[in-house]
Amino acid sequence: MRSRGRLLFDLQSAARAFPAVVGRPAGLAASARSRVSKLLLQQPATLVLALLLATSPGAAAGSAPPGELVERILVVVDERPLLLSEVRAVEGVRDLDRTQALEAAIDERLMYQEAARLPQAAVSDEDLERALETLLETRPGLTSRVPRSELRRLIRRQAVILRYVDFRFRPQVRIGEDDLRAAWNEDFEGEPEGPAFEEAAPGLRARLERAALDRRIEEWIEDLRGRADVRYVEEPGSASVPAEAPADP
Repeated sequence: MRSRGRLLFDLQSAARAFPAVVGRPAGLAASARSRVSKLLLQQPATLVLALLLATSPGAAAGSAPPGELVERILVVVDERPLLLSEVRAVEGVRDLDRTQALEAAIDERLMYQEAARLPQAAVSDEDLERALETLLETRPGLTSRVPRSELRRLIRRQAVILRYVDFRFRPQVRIGEDDLRAAWNEDFEGEPEGPAFEEAAPGLRARLERAALDRRIEEWIEDLRGRADVRYVEEPGSASVPAEAPADP
């Protein structure tokens, strides 16, 4: 099973191919290099654009099939409804099935609620619009499956969450010489054709940093889940959406 942390961040696997659209938070070491999320440690803020490359052109459609209920509440998270349209957007962008998309949307809601409290995680509307335009230039057909408003919401959430993770957790990741030596011995000791330690060290460091950051993200989400009030609607079709239901940004 994929970890929740990896579910969020491996969406960013091709983000480094694009120019950064959101500035690097102040104080981060520019020399940080890792394959962790291919975003947090290489271009921590190029976030989003991976929403696109994480999915194939045939990803699940975001529009409702004919005759299907257009909107309903699927889950109530901390007294706020999580709507079918939000889950469909995750399905369409990430190419997940409904169950996976629902759990991913819950995790994202919880992460965003906490991350949005941190001033350093804020992103501007201008940056978000630039990210969205770049996304649609690369995947022009995406809006036929996912409404533009939902894409923008997903981008905002991803941007804020990624900045929060980069600010809060990235500085805690430290890989020492002993860790590198142990990893090299495990992978290459006794292999005459294997790379020298100095040659292999950057890749080993990236792998260990990625694993360490993934663990911290997983622990964070488990903690959020443990403190949250998540109530699944037993019969989704029976819950209509109240007109006054607040929409998250």
